[in-house]
Amino acid sequence: MAILKAAVIGAGAIAHHCHLPGYQRHSDCQLVALAEIDPSRAARAAERFGVPRTYQDYRQMLEREQLDMVSVCTPNYLHHEMAEAVARRGAHLLLEKPVALSVVDAVAIRQAVRAAGVQCMVGFTHRFYHGNEQAKQLIDDGAIGEPFMIRVRFAHKGPQPGWAMSDWFYRRAKSGGGALLDMGIHAMDICRYMLGPVGSVSAMVGTLRKDIEVDDNAVLSLDFSPKRAFGYIEVGWTSCPGFTGLEIYGDDGTIIIDYAKPVELILGSIGPDGVDRTERQHLPPPTEPQGWPRQLDCFIDCIRDGRDVPVGIDDGIAATAVAEAAARSAELGRNIEVAPV
Repeated sequence: MAILKAAVIGAGAIAHHCHLPGYQRHSDCQLVALAEIDPSRAARAAERFGVPRTYQDYRQMLEREQLDMVSVCTPNYLHHEMAEAVARRGAHLLLEKPVALSVVDAVAIRQAVRAAGVQCMVGFTHRFYHGNEQAKQLIDDGAIGEPFMIRVRFAHKGPQPGWAMSDWFYRRAKSGGGALLDMGIHAMDICRYMLGPVGSVSAMVGTLRKDIEVDDNAVLSLDFSPKRAFGYIEVGWTSCPGFTGLEIYGDDGTIIIDYAKPVELILGSIGPDGVDRTERQHLPPPTEPQGWPRQLDCFIDCIRDGRDVPVGIDDGIAATAVAEAAARSAELGRNIEVAPV
């Protein structure tokens, strides 16, 4: 089998932590090129990850290289044009989240991907956490009955200091938004993954602590109508250590996924008489890589084997639609229906 040739556009933090090492590590893949507008940053990344050729202009790289797959790891406002360019060159695409700054642009990416006959996998890394995979399987197997409530909390101290290589996350023109799009888009996708499509959303989005242009905290209430289920999302860039993960409540049990601990499965219930009829168990912790390494391996393996990627452009569009509705809700102060896409 021929070795797959891969390239990365953008040499920022996510490229360094996820995409570049993922391609470098995989035995069926060769990392052949990197496009990065900053020459010094490109040189450092090329030396660290053994990339033979670098380009300042991604379009020049796409024109000159024969590529099987390309990761787009640039600021959010560039995703749309770059994703379409990659698709037109006939390369499979691993696109960082959010896929675009609007549903209209996200749908345009889908049209380009379909026209080119290539696949687009979205970087929803939380799908590849062992606990979330366990929870999804338990729900599908009916272990907790019909789910009716999900609570998600994803929070940290923010991209800077300590993570991002520049301040683009805090610039509205480049990011399109703050914590709502950064952490929130992951949470929206996980809610859809576990319980299904979101019917409407009510949101509070604001800048509570950081001196930045964009929001640093957001709280969302989700209605999964016509399914009888609700959801709650809290995301932020200002949090001290605390619970990070999700809880899923069903008619016959509960799944608690604290990212710092093994998954807890609680079967049964406490009745109106106050009698506890529950059984608690902790599921086995992962014995293999999860998150970023698992995401990259999955993408490469799917392209190699001719299989559909598990997290596609439709998932990216659907999450963007929820984010758009949330932003509109915060602006108008009322519940907003999520447009079907």
